[in-house]
Amino acid sequence: MADDSPPTKGLIAGRFAVDASVSLPDAGGGLPAFMARDRQAADSARVALLVSRGHSPRANALSALSDPIDNLMGPLGHGIAAAPGGKSEAYYIVCPSPPGPPLSASLRPWPERALIDHVLKPIARALDTLHGHGLTHRAIRAGNVFQGAPGQPVTLGAAWSAPPAMHQPCVYEPPYNAMCHPAARGAGVVGDDVYALGVLLLVLAAGRVPFAGQDDSAVIRAKLEVGSFNALVRDVPISGFMADLLRGMLAQEAEHRPPPSLLLDPSAARARRVAARPPRRSQRPLMIGESMALEARTLAFALLRDEKRAIQALRGDVVTTWLRRGLGDAALASSIEERVRDRLAEVRPTPRSDSLLVMRCISTLNPRMPMCWRGVALWPDGLEGLLADSVAQDSDLKAIATELLLNDITELWSSIQTGYDAYLPAPSREAAMARQYLQNGGQGALLRLFYMQNPLLPCRAPSMAAIWCLGVADAVRAIERSAASATGNLVDAGLAAFVAARSDQQTEVQINTLLGRKDPELFRLGEIGLLRDLQNRYCNEALPNLAKWAAARLRPELEKWRNRRRRAAMAAQVAKLAQAGFLAPILQLVTDSLGLNRDAEEAERAAATLVAIDAELASIDGDTAVRYAIARRTGHAMTGAIGLTVLIVVVILAVAP
Repeated sequence: MADDSPPTKGLIAGRFAVDASVSLPDAGGGLPAFMARDRQAADSARVALLVSRGHSPRANALSALSDPIDNLMGPLGHGIAAAPGGKSEAYYIVCPSPPGPPLSASLRPWPERALIDHVLKPIARALDTLHGHGLTHRAIRAGNVFQGAPGQPVTLGAAWSAPPAMHQPCVYEPPYNAMCHPAARGAGVVGDDVYALGVLLLVLAAGRVPFAGQDDSAVIRAKLEVGSFNALVRDVPISGFMADLLRGMLAQEAEHRPPPSLLLDPSAARARRVAARPPRRSQRPLMIGESMALEARTLAFALLRDEKRAIQALRGDVVTTWLRRGLGDAALASSIEERVRDRLAEVRPTPRSDSLLVMRCISTLNPRMPMCWRGVALWPDGLEGLLADSVAQDSDLKAIATELLLNDITELWSSIQTGYDAYLPAPSREAAMARQYLQNGGQGALLRLFYMQNPLLPCRAPSMAAIWCLGVADAVRAIERSAASATGNLVDAGLAAFVAARSDQQTEVQINTLLGRKDPELFRLGEIGLLRDLQNRYCNEALPNLAKWAAARLRPELEKWRNRRRRAAMAAQVAKLAQAGFLAPILQLVTDSLGLNRDAEEAERAAATLVAIDAELASIDGDTAVRYAIARRTGHAMTGAIGLTVLIVVVILAVAP
């Protein structure tokens, strides 16, 4: 049952108070933003960006950016405060307020000098500083760049409350990033920010957004066919200087784009040119479903968009025939044929064999393509974003994310992908254990990875829907509130996944053991034992509701005690301990093995004594007839003796003088 009590409204980072009743719709670059007040600088305007419960903020950027950066809305603090409406909690990232409205509020053609001085140079300096911290921005767009007044340098908006580039319009992204799932575009490289800055300069120079009204697939296909620069500037009048500058910034390959430090000298950046070989083009298009391919790059994109038809075309030699005859590339056709032969030669194909074939063929056709799996494209460092989105939406993406994690598809793709040179870090020990648990079919394993890879996202248990629960101590306090009305189990697979991910290895092993118990009695004792340990180690405070719940759940254990007086005394003591609110003494009292053994021995001795008494009674009942005969003979003898004695006395009295 969800907790409806209002959350504690503290200060974020000890200084920022969020006023969720005042919305600032233009300040977040399209994301929810609210007013915040700085207790240490009352005259400074602040804005609080709301974090979605299903999309992880950029934890590495929040920890790395501690000092302010000129012309950038960097993070000043982050934490939990009251959500809009005040009945629940939310997570906010506090940043300086923008100096004015976003550039998208009134698009107009900018003069070239203003573009260089007020847009290019300020943003390049901010990007260069971010690059020094090992970070990218990944949210440069007209709606997230602000200007206080004409003639002033612009300020780059915040980019910390959602996965990198998740909310970037397709036109601002390089084609190989744009085709990825929005939550799985990854942090990218600084060249991706340079690309987005180039698009921003073009948008401001033209006073409009290229490809407005067209779907993302059309934009990506156009960029692949003729290159980003030609696709974006084909109907935009720009000077030769800007054309040379943008040609480098919009290069297809990130390594061909000038770094931000070079953009501080636009003349030098303009002179930096890298020749790119135009792709081989066919006069006869190849159709894969509804997608048309004229060269290898668009063919790879078409295979991604329709996996079912891609498999048919690859296994039916349609692709290799077109590559050899239409495109005239016999070497590439031979490489694809080799991939197909390997697939057809498999003795025991698996359900993922065809998907592996498509992935390998896409990488062969265009080594620059991202990882493609069952119609979804992503960069390896975007897998955690894809996992978070799949869990939050409970969509078909969950099966795709599970497959990627179960079968080490990322590592396999990296081994065959020559165009991707990003370092793939080894997973942490905890993440490796969680993945092993997933491969073993453990309960809640995918959720466990979700919590582990998204440390700032809260527990998704229904009982915690109104709070932003980040740690085990918060979870224990939430369980305490739920225990007031609970009668059954409190720890299910979902809650166990959260605790296992946010605790230590010892607790994780304890949870794995608990979830593996099929016997209800063993599970009941294991559950109470787990909650006892969580209280002792993470939340050393009284939990009376939880203690009363545990006392009620332990009644069957109390009934195992045989001594009635002791059992009644223990029941009274358990009730008293429950009021104190600590599970350890209750569990220790009820499950005291030494005391229970002594109680059993005493019961056995009492039973033996009872048996002896019963035997004696039975023996007495069996000798009754003999005893009656003896009694009769004894009575007759005594009666005769008494009569004789009386006769003698009478005779003596009669003869006496």
